[in-house]
Amino acid sequence: MLGFVKQYVDWLHLQWPGGEVETLPRVNDDFRTNVDGVYVVGDLAGVPLLKFSVDGGARAIQDIVDNQEVPSGESNSEQDPYDVVVLGAGASGMAAAREAKTQGLSFCVLEARRRFATIHDFQKGKPIYTYPNDMAPAGDLQVSATVKEELIDELEAQTDDIPVRHAEAHRIDETADGLEVVTNEGDCISARNVVVAIGRSGNFRSLDVPGEDKDHVHHRLYDPTRCEGHDVVVIGGGDSAMEAATALTEAGAAVTLSYRRDEFVRPKPENVERVHELANDPEGDNPLEILKPTDVEEIRDDSVRLSTEDGQTGVKADQVFAMIGREAPLDFFRRSGIELRNDWGTVPDSLTEAMSGLSWLTDLRWDRIGAFATFFLFMAAVYSWKDGGVVRRLAKAAEVFPFGWSPGTGTGLGEILLGSMSKPSFYYTLAYSAIVVIFGIKRIRRRKTPYIKMQTMTLMAIQVLPLFLLPEIVLPWLGKNGLLPTGFLNALFPTSEYAVHGRQYWRAYGFILAWPLMVYNVFTQDPLWWWLAICFVQTFVLIPGMIYFWGKGAYCGWICSCGALAETLGDQHRDKMPHGDGWNKLNLAGQVIMVLAFALLFLRIGGWIWPGSWVDAAFQAGMRGEWFGLKLNYSWLVDVVLAGMVGYGVYFWLSGRFWCRFFCPLAALMHIYARFSRFRILADKKKCISCNVCTSVCHQGIDVMHFAQQGKPMEDPECVRCSACVQSCPTGVLEFGQVQPNTGEVISRDTLEASLTRIQEEHAEENGQAASA
Repeated sequence: MLGFVKQYVDWLHLQWPGGEVETLPRVNDDFRTNVDGVYVVGDLAGVPLLKFSVDGGARAIQDIVDNQEVPSGESNSEQDPYDVVVLGAGASGMAAAREAKTQGLSFCVLEARRRFATIHDFQKGKPIYTYPNDMAPAGDLQVSATVKEELIDELEAQTDDIPVRHAEAHRIDETADGLEVVTNEGDCISARNVVVAIGRSGNFRSLDVPGEDKDHVHHRLYDPTRCEGHDVVVIGGGDSAMEAATALTEAGAAVTLSYRRDEFVRPKPENVERVHELANDPEGDNPLEILKPTDVEEIRDDSVRLSTEDGQTGVKADQVFAMIGREAPLDFFRRSGIELRNDWGTVPDSLTEAMSGLSWLTDLRWDRIGAFATFFLFMAAVYSWKDGGVVRRLAKAAEVFPFGWSPGTGTGLGEILLGSMSKPSFYYTLAYSAIVVIFGIKRIRRRKTPYIKMQTMTLMAIQVLPLFLLPEIVLPWLGKNGLLPTGFLNALFPTSEYAVHGRQYWRAYGFILAWPLMVYNVFTQDPLWWWLAICFVQTFVLIPGMIYFWGKGAYCGWICSCGALAETLGDQHRDKMPHGDGWNKLNLAGQVIMVLAFALLFLRIGGWIWPGSWVDAAFQAGMRGEWFGLKLNYSWLVDVVLAGMVGYGVYFWLSGRFWCRFFCPLAALMHIYARFSRFRILADKKKCISCNVCTSVCHQGIDVMHFAQQGKPMEDPECVRCSACVQSCPTGVLEFGQVQPNTGEVISRDTLEASLTRIQEEHAEENGQAASA
């Protein structure tokens, strides 16, 4: 049994990696942060490509000029604030400085090391990727060189008239007059705006193993020829490790490449191909050896101890290069009050570390934790008021809004509206619909693709019409005025003494919200045969059919009300969804809830067949029973606590899809359907630059880049077709399409364009053709 369960969960979810998302500053499309006047550009903005870094630096200055009142000209004295202070004299920072000078702004550039220090640190003769080839960055600074040394000469020639002050920024303070940059030496530099272009200038990532501090362990490779004839171990699996291993091998070193995973998924395809060529070259004087998956246990004077799947092994090593990257300067951003993605402070890596002392508690973001707890309690109170909890009972007893008035019994539209306004659910649904519309319009304006426009308008229409106006106003008015057949009303909306309008018009939500997302049209005291038929067709005919052709997102991303709020209000919070293998396992919680829903379904059917039996009693206890005076039942725990209090309580901290991803029983069922779907996200492997933007914006926690780097169609069933990865990809790698499930052959590609980059490329191509004609 356990073997079957393991096979099932691997088949459904766990066979795909969870992905990793680095903690970086949160910036909008114009590189603005939460601190007014502070911009973050370059690598720290999320796209580690030279041209994008240069483009971002210039565009930040253009945004300052376009949207802020900044006096142009030179700073008259040391007391006058600069229009712009640029932190960092790399490619992005100097592009900002170049544009500031072009725009006539007063500016100052601070650099802790030297101009273009990161590029100087590249290994000798390192190839430079200036992809996209046809991209011209904004501003005057342009790049075309393809080798390190030529690139430095090119950049220096274009910026030799820009002065750079040697200083390192410690923090940015907000003042009454604007901003103030405080250096490590204690100097204070006033500015109206600050452009942060310091790159990943934090500490080199640590292996946390004995011997890492030895003199022959390095984190940079300057000149590969110095290692000719030496035994070298390169540790890492990214582009830096690949390029170092290649350069060292070609320089005559005996190289062993150690990587902790069983396949390379992060580096550029050409780097992976070159490493494998060297490893498989039997005629090479110094063939490259690849050891994976392996973990470094200890670095000794003449060797490195590695753990493998078969035990431990030693590898000779005169030199060791730990090419595992650098950390972003998170402390600088925290000191400056700049918001980071998913930043809860410094959290212990293990339970053992947490139990070793409580000093780590001082490193937590208690302001964020406090805000999260406050909002969570607020949403708990809202749902308690709406769905019959303690707050509702207290409000009703005190006749507090909206309790305390008697709804009218007339048939006019105004009286119908007043009747609906006497119940909390009306205001909840009204607010829900208004939020979807308001933030839906903002989403359309922000993300200018035909796909997002059509998707968002569809979600707004469904939320307002069948999920608000129909049950709250239209059906009650038609029913009370005798405009609907009595047989139709009795079949779908039975009478009830507790219903404001005399009938259970709220059941109309079931036209959109299918079982087991909405269970109340099925889990009734007596069978409602028309609803049983509708729910059966929805859940077991229509939805599987849609998913087969268009994926789970055909419902989750285009129809469902939970998805409507997630794609509108949650649009700018999608990068807050946690990623990782541990979170991937929590995806299975929905499977457990789905099983409970089916168990209750079987009990409900048994209760209809044998009313008053233990089967009927078991259903009642599981659905609405109380245990030890607490509502420990499906209706309260799943529909109210998980879907409401938790789902919306974590919205602005863990993304708007928390309920959808982890707990929704309908989504769990659709995951099974999706494993047989034709829908895929297709990837053009040649364009992928391993920037990880696609993974970071996925609010379903999918490691989209894992598929894109390999050119494989993305088949994780969690996908809801939100198009965030397709729209955000800076090089237009991704698109929606369909494949033959058995062969992987591409059947079709979506004609409704979702990629902003592809749209821009098409326009550029059309303009070029028009110009040549």
